[in-house]
Amino acid sequence: MEVRGYPVHFGVQLQAQGTTWPVYVEAVQAVEALGFGSVWTFDHMLPFSGPDDRPCFETLTTLSALALLTSEARIGVLVNGVLYRDPATLAKAAAQVDVMSGGRLDFSLGAAWAEGEFRAYGLPFPAVAERYARLDEALRVVKLLWAKGRASYQGRYYCIDDAPCEPKPLQEPHPPIMVGGSGLGSLRVAAAHADRLNVIGSPEDCARHAAKLSELCSAAGRDFGEVELSVHPTLAVARTREGAEELAQRIEAALAGETTRETSPGSHRPRSVQRANWLVGTPDDVVEGMKRYFDAGVSHFVFGFGHPFDLSPLRLFQEEVVPALG
Repeated sequence: MEVRGYPVHFGVQLQAQGTTWPVYVEAVQAVEALGFGSVWTFDHMLPFSGPDDRPCFETLTTLSALALLTSEARIGVLVNGVLYRDPATLAKAAAQVDVMSGGRLDFSLGAAWAEGEFRAYGLPFPAVAERYARLDEALRVVKLLWAKGRASYQGRYYCIDDAPCEPKPLQEPHPPIMVGGSGLGSLRVAAAHADRLNVIGSPEDCARHAAKLSELCSAAGRDFGEVELSVHPTLAVARTREGAEELAQRIEAALAGETTRETSPGSHRPRSVQRANWLVGTPDDVVEGMKRYFDAGVSHFVFGFGHPFDLSPLRLFQEEVVPALG
């Protein structure tokens, strides 16, 4: 099956928080064994739900481990935040992981959003306009380092001077570049640099983002067809609608405890839970929901799963939803 000329792809993001390493390893290998095409971690310094003193695995070391824990599935971070590390460091790490995985890395970058993490660790968190500008510059640096023997760049926020990046990624011309985000700044950066845009939203949201991205691609001199559309939904599928709703409510309960650090230590506010991008119901219901995303031009799906890693919905998805999609 193809959408906009892209083969439909299903992956899973296993949220690397509130768990132990052996449990996480088991979940990674189970997801690949179920036949999903990609396995992803996230980029956070603190858990984004529940108490912030629970385990939260460092991103690049976890990504490196994914390269060795899997053999066929593609791997990635959904998505790297531009503020967590400088682009040269990120380019070097990504190139190394691509080599370690035998050319299975999907590279990603977004403007970063988890302000509480930056406050907790005393890191700068500039206004969104600067974060978008940094995102654009960072991708320019990464692409130069991957493309040239030695690269130089002088920007407002980043610079490199006759810098090598060895080893180069195995994939040519480079690993696929995914930009994550739905804001206008993210769409502009995606129009300039991305092979794929990942958003969180309903099919209607995706259709609106696609229309805007098409305009921005034209303005940038690119063919909109060069950018694949990706979405990051929550999946709650069961054999009955009642069972699916029970599962959805358990997920909601976990997310309702999500907090963001406010201006003073110990001050938190709950994060609201929205279902706009959820796929909830029986396999037939989920098939209909997936078709709405196809109609919006989306071909790439990465389902988010947190601990405890109950993968029974993923098994049911592979057994009944995927065959029904044709």
